[in-house]
Amino acid sequence: MQQLYTALDLAKVRDKPLNKQVKMIFEMAHRNFLKKYENIASFDQIMKTGTYNCVSATALYVLVLEHYNIGYEIKQLPTHVYLVADPKGSHIMVETTDPAGGYFMPDPKFKKSYVEYLQKGKLVSEEDVRTKGVEGVFNEQFRADKNINFQQLVSLQYYNEGVKQYEEQAYEKASKAFQKAYRLYPNHETRYLLTSSLAQQLEGINYDKMEQIELLTNFYAMQPGDAFRDEFANDFKRLTQKHLLEKPDTAFYNKIYAAFKGTARDSVSMKDIGYVYHFHNGRVQAMNNQYPKAMEYLTKAYGFNPASAELTGVMKSVIYDQLNRNRFSEDLSKTVEQYQKNFSFLKGDQTFHNVCLLAYARAVQNAFSEDKRTEGKKMLLSLEALYKQNKGDITDRMMGELFLVACQSYYRAKSPAGMKEYAKKGLAYDPRNEHLKQVAAMPAGTKL
Repeated sequence: MQQLYTALDLAKVRDKPLNKQVKMIFEMAHRNFLKKYENIASFDQIMKTGTYNCVSATALYVLVLEHYNIGYEIKQLPTHVYLVADPKGSHIMVETTDPAGGYFMPDPKFKKSYVEYLQKGKLVSEEDVRTKGVEGVFNEQFRADKNINFQQLVSLQYYNEGVKQYEEQAYEKASKAFQKAYRLYPNHETRYLLTSSLAQQLEGINYDKMEQIELLTNFYAMQPGDAFRDEFANDFKRLTQKHLLEKPDTAFYNKIYAAFKGTARDSVSMKDIGYVYHFHNGRVQAMNNQYPKAMEYLTKAYGFNPASAELTGVMKSVIYDQLNRNRFSEDLSKTVEQYQKNFSFLKGDQTFHNVCLLAYARAVQNAFSEDKRTEGKKMLLSLEALYKQNKGDITDRMMGELFLVACQSYYRAKSPAGMKEYAKKGLAYDPRNEHLKQVAAMPAGTKL
C-alpha cells in the first residue's frame, strides 16, 4: 500500500482535478493489485495473490480514498457492492468488478425459508407476505439497496466466506465466518444464515461435551424475538433429565445451566430454565435427605413459579418431613414462622397444622425431659396457641401428659411451685388426669 501511495504521489495525484484523481487511483490500484477476479475472495488474497471480488476490491479503494481525504459512499445492492466517490459533488461511480458476481444468489427454496424465519421472529407480518408475496418481502428484506460504512463492508467479506462454506456444507467453518460478519454488521440475513449453519451442526449430536452445549445455546441466542422460546426451555429440561437425574454430573450440569442462563433472550426464558434448574436440584437434595439444601433450591424455584402444583407438592413433602424429624437448621418457632410467611400455600393447610402441633409436642417433651425449662416453656406456649386455633391430631390426654412432663422437670429442680403451676395448667386441658390432680393438690410449702 505504501508503494502505491509513493507512486501516486510521484504522479502528483493531489494536484489533479477530483475526477482525474479518482481515475488515476482506480487505474493504478487495479494495475498494481487486482490480478484475478473470483466470486469469493478475502482481502488478504489481494495482497498475497492479487485475487479479488467486489467486496475486497471496494475495501482496497476505500483505504486509498481515505488516504487522500476523498469523500465516498459504499453502495450495497442485493448482489453487488460498489463505490461512489465525491457523493456530494461530482458523484463518480467506481465499479470494481462484474456487477453480477461476488455475492450469494438465493434460490426460491432459500427465499421461502428466509421469509418464514422473518415471520416466526415477527420481523414481518403475515399481511406483508400476503400482499407482497414471498419474492416481494424477500427483495425488501434481504440485502436491500443501502449505503453501508467501512466496517459493514468488512463484515461482507466474512459473510461471503460463510456463504461459500455453507454451500459446501462445511457448517462449522460457515458458522464461524457468519459470527464474525454478524459481530461487525448485525442484520437479519446474516443472523438467519448463522442460525441455519448452527442448526446443521446440531444434527445427531449427543450433548455430552460443553462445545456441543454451546452450539445449542448459540443457536437459540441468535433467534429473533420470542422464536424457539418453548424449544429453548424443553431442551434444557431434556438436558436436566440426562445430566442431573439419570447420570448425575453436577459440575457439568451447572455449566449447562450457566450456558443457557447466559443466552436466555428474555425474562420468560430465564424464568423457565431457572425454575427447572432449582426445582430438580431441590428434588435431588430432598431424595438424599439434605433438607436445608433442598429447601434452599425449592424456595428459589418457588420464586420463579409460585403457581406450580408440582413444586408445592414437593415442598410440602419436604416441610412435613423436616418437621416430623426435626430436620431444620434454625429453632422450631423460627422455622415455622418463616414457612408461614414465605409460602402462601401453607395457609389453611390442615396437614401442615397437624405436623406443626406434633413437632411442638415433641419439642416440649424433649426440652423438659432434658430439663431445658426455658425452651420447654417457650415451645409449650407455641403449642397452646396452635392448639387453641385447631386441636388437629393432638388429644386432651396428650396435652395433659406434656404438662406432666413439665411437672417432672420441676420436681427434679425441687420446685413445688413450678410443679403446681404446670399441673393446674394441664388440668385445664385434661381435667381427668389423676397424676396432674395429685400434683395440683400438694399442700403449700411441700418440700421435695
